[in-house]
Amino acid sequence: MSSIFLVDDDHDVREALQWMLDAKGITSQGFSSAREFLDSIAPETTGVAILDIEMPGMDGLALQQELSRRHSRLSVLILTGHANVPRAVSALKAGALDFLEKPVNPDRLLPLIEKGLSLSEEKSHDGLKAAQWQQRIDALTERETQLMLLVIEGKTNKEICDKLFIAQRTVEIHRHNLLKKMGVKNAAELAFLVGKNQF
Repeated sequence: MSSIFLVDDDHDVREALQWMLDAKGITSQGFSSAREFLDSIAPETTGVAILDIEMPGMDGLALQQELSRRHSRLSVLILTGHANVPRAVSALKAGALDFLEKPVNPDRLLPLIEKGLSLSEEKSHDGLKAAQWQQRIDALTERETQLMLLVIEGKTNKEICDKLFIAQRTVEIHRHNLLKKMGVKNAAELAFLVGKNQF
């Protein structure tokens, strides 16, 4: 389930944002520090993290970098004072969805949250697909991996026999196991699947 996370050491700012979101029927969680936030979320958490750029200890930019290092699926919005706009632009270059100057304008914040939630769910879906792909690859034996590369090149069973110095019946068995593990019916589907993913 996606959530809205407010990370700001200023209690009044967190409270004002939570009131604003509550009024729109949006539930949020507040954190007074980057460390408290990082200790509370799981890697697969989806949602939008609204980060204050100026915090003691780990600031908003460092927190954004740490989320990126952890391959977080959260979308990031940056809160900034007027003097910190250049740093907020740096956050955009690092992948933040946008930056908002305090005090936050709800008319600007709410559409960004909606967009951020959608992007976060997409990241989660893509991450799940990538994990499933890796599981399939990891399940292959060394011989099946060799066979896969030859199959997607369009090699016939006879050509594979000659290349790997194995009997045709052995190729047929490996090919059957390969297609089953990869969840495809034929070589064309296998080639399409491999083409969509990194190997």
